[in-house]
Amino acid sequence: MRWFTFFLFSFFVSTISAQEIHEFMDLQIHPCMHVPYSFFGTGLEYFEEGNEPGLTWKHQLTNVNYANYLRKNKGARILCVGALTQENIASKKRGRKVILKQIKYVNDFVAANSDDFAVARTPQEVRDLVHNTDKTIIIHSIEGGKRLINSQEDANFWAEQGVAFITLVHLVDSKLGAAANQPMFALKVLNFKSLFRKEKNRRLTEKGKQAIVWLANAGIMTDLTHMSDSTRKDALAWMEEKGIPPLVTHDVFKPIQNQPRGMEEEDVLKVYANDGMISLPISGETCRPYKPRADYQAKLDSLERYCNGSIDSYKFMYEQVKEFLQKELSQDQVENLSIGFQTDFNGWLNHHHGRYGEDGCFEADPDSTYEEIELKGLAHPGLLESHWRLLEKEGVDLEPIKRSSEKFLQMWQFFLDNKGKFE
Repeated sequence: MRWFTFFLFSFFVSTISAQEIHEFMDLQIHPCMHVPYSFFGTGLEYFEEGNEPGLTWKHQLTNVNYANYLRKNKGARILCVGALTQENIASKKRGRKVILKQIKYVNDFVAANSDDFAVARTPQEVRDLVHNTDKTIIIHSIEGGKRLINSQEDANFWAEQGVAFITLVHLVDSKLGAAANQPMFALKVLNFKSLFRKEKNRRLTEKGKQAIVWLANAGIMTDLTHMSDSTRKDALAWMEEKGIPPLVTHDVFKPIQNQPRGMEEEDVLKVYANDGMISLPISGETCRPYKPRADYQAKLDSLERYCNGSIDSYKFMYEQVKEFLQKELSQDQVENLSIGFQTDFNGWLNHHHGRYGEDGCFEADPDSTYEEIELKGLAHPGLLESHWRLLEKEGVDLEPIKRSSEKFLQMWQFFLDNKGKFE
């Protein structure tokens, strides 16, 4: 009997181990921006082979999410597709309608292209698709909870749509909490009323606290990205109290970017202490250092070769965050360290320019061979494979990035297993 029990346990462990995934997973991409903002080109459409659109890294208001680039993309096997509303959305009915239209658009696209794409509604579905198919896997998410989460019933509704996580706050303050006012003038104007409030008064609201619990009880994770410093700290404390693991999909590191979207070191550690995970924006444009702390400025100055706003900016932030966590976390946490990435394609931003050529920092050597990402920059999702390949060639440890896909599924499963248990 003892041997049978040992065999059964060993079989169970090996089965779980065999089901683990190790993939490049984009923590948020926006192929349906044309729904809330019609001037964006329509996403998830195919261009004719041989007639590729002439995209560049300067694509702030241009659709780059062509299906050709997302199909069998080795640089992003799993996509968290983020639906969003307009920032000035005025009613719950309108907000729900806009989100549902995007979810339906994605589901209809997948149904029409099921040989290459699939929507996963549970962690197990993701595992099955990874191990048994070569399809690009889509997971639904929502960026911005304004008007969308007003009750437990609302949270349950979004769970029924297959939503894995919701970014509670986006670009403007709401009844849920305060948004980070980034240095860009346009974003400050967008959240104009907040400029007249002291930061200490820009907190996570009681409704915001309720929303986090409602979502957890529905099996949905809360993403703390875009929160003001005070709102984020409140959310981390609240989630620690309630035993709810936090997810941060695309904020930056304050010692390198000293602005409200930057997370302080202590807050990064709180995320991991509460069994959560952070993810960094992949764009070198987004990761450009901004008023970095003196020790990090010294590290930048010591680099032999660095091109600001290129892949180097992402590389620097990722490696510094990883180094910080490896120093501060336990040995077990370090061995299983997960740091995700988020592309934010079609999310109101450019991506990184090349290292070489007209928009780069250096002249290309005609006798040298370069990765496409070094010359073009990150012009579209089809270049993600080149992005990762270059970093790997340069000795960057990509294991925490690949492990983030498994960590995400474990977190999601925890929420599903504990639905209705949070008070």
